[in-house]
Amino acid sequence: MITLKTLKDATEQEVFDQVATHILKQNEQSYMGTTCAYRGSGGLMCAAGCLIGDDEHSREWDEGGIGWPQLVTKDIVPHLHGALVGRLQQIHDMYDPEYWKAELANVADYFKLNTEVLTKFE
Repeated sequence: MITLKTLKDATEQEVFDQVATHILKQNEQSYMGTTCAYRGSGGLMCAAGCLIGDDEHSREWDEGGIGWPQLVTKDIVPHLHGALVGRLQQIHDMYDPEYWKAELANVADYFKLNTEVLTKFE
């Protein structure tokens, strides 16, 4: 499992596969109140949240609605894969789950990644 500690060693494909598997399996947005959250109620996690170990997570990120790009800018999370993770977070936050698979395919196309992981959710 990729976490912030191991993110620098992961490939873009590995990041994509872990996040895609997570959100498609969960098939539900992660909220704290009315705001998307890395760790939401009921044990849910957002797309970027599944890359953050329990010991690495800060509730302040959820309460402040701080997106991945802001965490990168503040050097809180690794810069590597920042654009990919930010885009995956947007899919979780901005689209209903019924559109996630198609949006993940678009991201895979943009980053030139394979979509084999998506076939597990047909």
